[in-house]
Amino acid sequence: MSVASLRVLIADRNKAAINEVVGEGDGVNRYFQFDMFPLVSSPTANVVIFLTGVTAATNSYTLSGDVGKLTFGAANAPANGATILAIYDYNALSSGELSQIESGYSTSPYLAAANACLVLAADATRFFAYTMGDKSVDKRKVADSLINLSKTLENRHYTMQSKNITGSVFGFNDTTGLPYYGFDTSVAYIGTDD
Repeated sequence: MSVASLRVLIADRNKAAINEVVGEGDGVNRYFQFDMFPLVSSPTANVVIFLTGVTAATNSYTLSGDVGKLTFGAANAPANGATILAIYDYNALSSGELSQIESGYSTSPYLAAANACLVLAADATRFFAYTMGDKSVDKRKVADSLINLSKTLENRHYTMQSKNITGSVFGFNDTTGLPYYGFDTSVAYIGTDD
């Protein structure tokens, strides 16, 4: 099973933050925090930073994608009153986190997905209700839903095991958005190993 297949099983699709207000410059502070993280792999390729409407040079800052930290160089601290906006892509779990989970359950895709859901549930408990830009989000029921999904995935694993069914997770990488032989290309499924 691949990290991409595990990501599909837990529905951790790429999400985007558009024109998020990351902060306001004061001429001194160089450190800013994105609201959502981890950033999609290779964060500099998926991030645009604006300083009061002007695109910031990519060599004027660094990103720590796993923690969503934006650091401007010593000579590039945003000027007093400069508004810092960001456009970026993020996931709920980093590829490294999913790789660790997957390595422990390489022959049990549903158990790997169940474990990933529990990790997401633990992370979701820190959120209640918050505002990101002009959107309000209420995540108070997310942890319970993820725990229920984890139990469902775990039960699916044991049902397959009791019926002596082995399988692999398949996903599709189709940019057309059209179904592939009747399957939605964003959905993983289990095929039996012959």
